[in-house]
Amino acid sequence: MKMDDILKYGIKKILVVNLGGIGDLLLSTPALRVLKENYPESEISILVVPRLYEIARDLRYIDQVFIFYKEGYYSLPRFLKNLLCLFRLRRMGFDICLNMRTLVSKKSAKKIKFIFYIIHPRIKAGRDTDGRGWFFDIKIPESLKDNKWEAEYDIKMMEALGIKVSDRGFDFPLDSDSIDNLRRILLRNGVSEKETLVGIHPGGKPSHRWQVQNFIKVIDEISKVRNCRFIITGDNQDLDLTKWFRRVDTVNLIGKLSLKELGALIKRCDLFISNDTGPMHIAAILKTPLIAIFGPGYLSRYDPRHISNKAVVFYKNTICSPCDKLRCKTMHCLRDIYPEGVIAKALDFL
Repeated sequence: MKMDDILKYGIKKILVVNLGGIGDLLLSTPALRVLKENYPESEISILVVPRLYEIARDLRYIDQVFIFYKEGYYSLPRFLKNLLCLFRLRRMGFDICLNMRTLVSKKSAKKIKFIFYIIHPRIKAGRDTDGRGWFFDIKIPESLKDNKWEAEYDIKMMEALGIKVSDRGFDFPLDSDSIDNLRRILLRNGVSEKETLVGIHPGGKPSHRWQVQNFIKVIDEISKVRNCRFIITGDNQDLDLTKWFRRVDTVNLIGKLSLKELGALIKRCDLFISNDTGPMHIAAILKTPLIAIFGPGYLSRYDPRHISNKAVVFYKNTICSPCDKLRCKTMHCLRDIYPEGVIAKALDFL
């Protein structure tokens, strides 16, 4: 059967590979939704990193979720788990496999090529980032120097499959259990339902972190003129930040919320102030007033203002940005963002 015939008549099992972060998955939801609408009888599975399992399993257009361990990928236990998962996927006999992430380096391209080789779908589709996706049957042109919004690449993927994307709304799966759990957590921490809440997310990738002292100054100055409660959020990788907030009146929920409980909190907040990281995208999708502190990330790709008209971005274009560094000694792009501007905009929202 020819590839065109397979796309028209032979798509029964679809696998989406998205090994990015929270924002990467959420920005792909319009494409995933329309994929299911166009292949309603097909089974759509997705391969994600562990922390995204909770969200992916509750997307109504995803039938099965599988986990791939990127962290510790080369350790023997993780490697064996990944290999077992990939061979299980191979036995499922997918008609098409879609890679919905940028191939940022030759190393990442080799990893995806290996994954696709093991899974062995009939059709391989993905982003051909600067020529690194040569092994795909269906290639979506991409360059790291492009200024396109990230979601546009997933939409281009759908168009390459002959699918028109008219509904570009984004999904975050909130449920009543998560909302109730969040309400109880806040009550246990002395936060009533009537209080004004400001969420503060100071964590994320080390090179994307605005200086903690700046967040503390923002809290101090807002507290002088507004009666509100400050909720500090983050995952277990941000626990090192906890000690910095002990001197200010905050509720520390770092490492204490599931992703969906975090979503419920962000929905409850009157304002959310965040570095460029996953919760920033959650706030934009849930239309919570948002102040995003953007450092070395790719603003044109991940600008939350594409999603929400309630988002404000603070960004300084420096000679060394954007970049993909995990850590940075100078942090010029973030040091040039001063708390006074953030404070003024926060007071406008409040």
